[in-house]
Amino acid sequence: MACLINLSSLFIILTLQTSLVVGVKKTNPPVFLLPLIKDQATSLYYTNLNLGNINHSPLTHSLALDLGGGSAALLRCNTVVKSTTYLPIRCNSSLCKQTNPDDSFCFNKTTTTCGKYVSTSFTEHPLNTLLGTDSVSLLTSKTNGVNVNSSLTLSCTNNADTLRLMPEVVNGTIGLGNSSISLLSQLASMHDIRRKLTLCLPSKPAGLGSLHIGGGSKNLASTPLVVNQATGEYFIDVMSIEIAGNVVSLGKKRRGNAMVCTLAPYTVLQGSIYKALVREFVRETKMLRVANVKPFNACFSSKGVGVAAAVPVIDLVVNGGAKWRINGWNSLVKVKRDVVCLGFLDGGVTMKTTEMVIGGFQMEDHLVELDLEASIFSFSSSLLLNNTSCGQNRII
Repeated sequence: MACLINLSSLFIILTLQTSLVVGVKKTNPPVFLLPLIKDQATSLYYTNLNLGNINHSPLTHSLALDLGGGSAALLRCNTVVKSTTYLPIRCNSSLCKQTNPDDSFCFNKTTTTCGKYVSTSFTEHPLNTLLGTDSVSLLTSKTNGVNVNSSLTLSCTNNADTLRLMPEVVNGTIGLGNSSISLLSQLASMHDIRRKLTLCLPSKPAGLGSLHIGGGSKNLASTPLVVNQATGEYFIDVMSIEIAGNVVSLGKKRRGNAMVCTLAPYTVLQGSIYKALVREFVRETKMLRVANVKPFNACFSSKGVGVAAAVPVIDLVVNGGAKWRINGWNSLVKVKRDVVCLGFLDGGVTMKTTEMVIGGFQMEDHLVELDLEASIFSFSSSLLLNNTSCGQNRII
């Protein structure tokens, strides 16, 4: 399922491949750390990853973070072959069989390379990709900052329609979805670590956020994590939305009604829910409404106004009763001098399988944790309430 709605820029495809062999049990397993950067122009969160053996001039790739992506990394095929240590996975090899490949790739006699359809958060249907292996060096936060080399399974594509979606700022995507060849699954299998990740998305391009794989935080609010077994994407149950304590009805709620997506820059709501949210927000805010600024439909004058005091708090009430609180920092977007807009988008009537997509802006400067083994989604309050931010706290 695509979580990007009405966005013209997107990315391409590569799949990092790792040995899918369970490692020896470790008493102090590594926690992997990837610094995250926010691109100001596209609001994409990405990391720079070195692919290739460290002794053979590894190539640096900027990869957008795809929380629901099925491939550890997704690139252009003509890019991955530039690495001197990249090796295509051959049809009928043991490694090909371990990836549960699609037989059509090897039986059509047009290629000898193992292939697999891979889900992404920016396409409605899985992409046909070719698989290969390469080495990646990742920093660890619990072994004195030592880098650990892993041989990962990558996927790539030459599909022209898909490649046109890629913005210039990135070379591909890094996938963290619930699939056998996502980065999360491959590292967990190879290094015998928990299938658990923690995100801290930066709110400013100058600051570095972080992605931790294998470790976690304490004292977070939590709710059940719902995983789409077909696509590997992640959902939670949002029971209601409250604005300054007033309830915004969600109508007929379905299990897993809110998708969590790092490729969506802002939270997208079904049309009727969006209109109800805007009505209640306008009624509770102390700011004067002004002309809309695309893509937003509710904008306000911030001139001479203490925004913190004038902005009502938005709470997402999740299954179990916890409230994911959205303060003004994560609800209002500054679009120009003295003008801010409500950072939610109208998904219209086309959102048929989910009622909302929780986007990156609302997650910024919060700790967000997904524990696949316990099926728990956890989150913190805004770090800004404690005079810190994701840009200042990369090691959790």
